Amino acid sequence: MIEAKHSPLWRRLLGWYFTRSLRKTFYACRVKGESHLKPWKTDRTPSDHPIPLIVYCSHGGWWDAGLAIALTNAHLGVESYGMMEEKQLKKYRFFAKIGMFSVHRSNPRSAVQSLHHAVNLLRNTSKVLWMFPQGELIHQEMRPIHAYSGIGNLVEMLGEAWCVPVSIRYDFLKEQQPEAWVSIGEPELLSSVSFSKKQDITEHISRRLTDLMDEVRDEIMHHRVQGYRTVIKGKTSVEKRWDAIRGME
Repeated sequence: MIEAKHSPLWRRLLGWYFTRSLRKTFYACRVKGESHLKPWKTDRTPSDHPIPLIVYCSHGGWWDAGLAIALTNAHLGVESYGMMEEKQLKKYRFFAKIGMFSVHRSNPRSAVQSLHHAVNLLRNTSKVLWMFPQGELIHQEMRPIHAYSGIGNLVEMLGEAWCVPVSIRYDFLKEQQPEAWVSIGEPELLSSVSFSKKQDITEHISRRLTDLMDEVRDEIMHHRVQGYRTVIKGKTSVEKRWDAIRGME
């Protein structure tokens, strides 16, 4: 397998690249709940009893991974790791330099090896691992949400881990380009001894992610978006540029 390695240079480079790409594609990318990541920021005071954070994220759009890379490497101050399909990581090995490591989901032995690599990276640390537990792109309105067993296996292997849901949603509203909405939920400490079996961990995570996705959908539909901060601002729409030229702002 391809192991993860962090390079500050590559973190800055890819953080800049994906931020630039997002500016070209979206009117704005907005985030709520970033304060929940404060204990895991790179400028934090080290803890005497470090516990890793698993960020489990919805996967309803092509831009999910790029948005996660831009946010963690350029905007939220979090140094994170992630899994990437082995075939893709072999083609784009530079992603290993920002913490990506390979997983071969169709090969059980390889998948277990990747989980062990994740455990070795995370155990007794305050590192952050991003996961897309749905395992594939699934439309953001599909319900119920089903997480693969890998995330439950990981929590069981670690013994305990902080876990936080993240919902990413894309919508066309009042602008020419789409907007991306990212909501970071409340972290909770999950312990393997609190669940009778690992499948219960996976089901719990599926429910929490479903609830957060529904919450974000309702916020956008009813324009309750005061808690979101614009972290990436894209192009102004043609309509607004024309109005500005005509002095009609």
